[in-house]
Amino acid sequence: MRVTSCDRRSAVFVVEEVVPIIGSFQAVYRVRLRQRLCDCGRFQQLHRPCRHAVAACASIGVEWGPYCDP
Repeated sequence: MRVTSCDRRSAVFVVEEVVPIIGSFQAVYRVRLRQRLCDCGRFQQLHRPCRHAVAACASIGVEWGPYCDP
């Protein structure tokens, strides 16, 4: 996975799957950290960061823990 675009001010990232996931039709995902949203839908469903959100956090060197719902 790699972050191809990053807007630190609005905390919006574009994350590309380097190896496509079987059964997924999408290879590029938009992550909105502040809103806790990802195009894959797992961030919203699990109430904790999906792998795309974790990759976005890693790209800017922040902890992903604060993005988990209590």
